[in-house]
Amino acid sequence: MLKKILIGASLCALAASLASAQDAAPARGARGGRGGVLNYTPSEEQWNNMNALGKAYVAKATEAAGNDVTLKFDLGVFCKATGGSSGPDRAAIGIPADEAAFEQPFGAPSPAQVMPPQHMFDNMWWFGNTGVGAWLFTSNDGYILFDTMDNMHEARDIIVGGMRKVGLDPAKIKYVIFGHNHLDHTGGGHYIQENFHPVAIMGRDDWEIYFRTMEQANQPPAPNAQGGGLTRQLDDKVAMTRGLDGKDGMKIKVGDLTATIYQMTGHTPGSIGMVIPVKYQGKQHPILIVTAATDVHNREAFVGGYEHIWDEGIKAKVEGVYQVHPNTNMNLLARTKYVNDHYPPARNTLLYGADKTRRYIEIMRNCTLARMEALGW
Repeated sequence: MLKKILIGASLCALAASLASAQDAAPARGARGGRGGVLNYTPSEEQWNNMNALGKAYVAKATEAAGNDVTLKFDLGVFCKATGGSSGPDRAAIGIPADEAAFEQPFGAPSPAQVMPPQHMFDNMWWFGNTGVGAWLFTSNDGYILFDTMDNMHEARDIIVGGMRKVGLDPAKIKYVIFGHNHLDHTGGGHYIQENFHPVAIMGRDDWEIYFRTMEQANQPPAPNAQGGGLTRQLDDKVAMTRGLDGKDGMKIKVGDLTATIYQMTGHTPGSIGMVIPVKYQGKQHPILIVTAATDVHNREAFVGGYEHIWDEGIKAKVEGVYQVHPNTNMNLLARTKYVNDHYPPARNTLLYGADKTRRYIEIMRNCTLARMEALGW
């Protein structure tokens, strides 16, 4: 009986993990399934008929945007029922009007297309496809990698292959940080750990979910099982060796790089992000790396996770907000391609500056609060 209970719990954990992935195909909404939207987002009807408090939050977000053309674009991204992070949202996203003179809109296609290495700042690169990727932060003494994509062959060919293509040595990866346990972030983790031996860091509770997911991946498929998304993506079913627990306020130092990890509970129990300085045109610019944009599961997670890391970003006067899934936060594919193709560009549209980023965070905050009101939370 105990064995059956444990297997059942593992199955539930796996199902929750896969259904919650930001780029998973059709997710189940909190009020019933709606293809192509994230978990825990209101329907269009709920959004359009939200209460007075919800409308007040939208008004605050609108006030934060003011007359700034870029922030008004961001308002249009976030202040909607889906939160701007669904597959259709990411595929159809445009660019702010003031960037149209030098950038071309670049929607995230399905199936995803592999991108060349993207050089965003002097010491920061993005390796990935149009669905998901990984950040690399470099110093003379070593590198910090954030996430490892879907599986072994993506980590090997896109991340490591991309690094070698631009003259970066993967043996210099000293730390690999995982924003959360989902396989589109951890699937290449064993390959990176086994071949380059970095210290692995993930939130405590996400380590536990990750190991249960990997255990289930090695179980024979159930008779007449449908789908096969896990086995289709995961080509290395060997779990990583457990590394460090990412804790709130934890500092990771490599050479002249110091990353400060913060909890971001809400997308998963152990989600984490970080504040890290990047270099551009001889100056340092603190930025915020998040592991999800708008997929909040309850008010407690919102306050202790999303709001918490946003507030820490504001305190640190960050000048940009990014995540590994493109076309969700500031790292629009249109921007990364332009910056990379013209590196270093006279105008790096990935940097908003501290005050503008604070207003951007207030747009995210208030639009998320409005969605929670629309859901009746």
